[in-house]
Amino acid sequence: MNRLLKFCLVIVAAYLGLHAFIAIFFYDQFPIPIQVTEFNFDQLTEYRARVLIPSFFLTLIYFIYRYFAGKNPTSALWPVYVALVSLVLAQIIGFLTFVPMSFDPIIMLLGTMFMLVIVRKAHNERKKEFF
Repeated sequence: MNRLLKFCLVIVAAYLGLHAFIAIFFYDQFPIPIQVTEFNFDQLTEYRARVLIPSFFLTLIYFIYRYFAGKNPTSALWPVYVALVSLVLAQIIGFLTFVPMSFDPIIMLLGTMFMLVIVRKAHNERKKEFF
């Protein structure tokens, strides 16, 4: 199980690193670095504005709260877990407000939920090492 977790985390990190690289260096060729086939450019812009950016803000709000509460993360994977929880929450709210129910958004939500489960399991294993 430990090898599966490490393999999944490496795949997720490579995927996110590729998207970060595209977003930083090739923004003019790829305005939104998400491969979605059913969305047009306006829908992708709305998705970014209503799902991705709010999930980033929710993550920041949580860590500001943690700072004022005087709590430290229990492992290095905790921030990744919190970011994924914020993204899943924003995606579910997006389904309720604007995102059309089609194949691609459902696959993105399921992929995010899969990453969430993997990161949570890895966090629990890492947390056992500290205590």
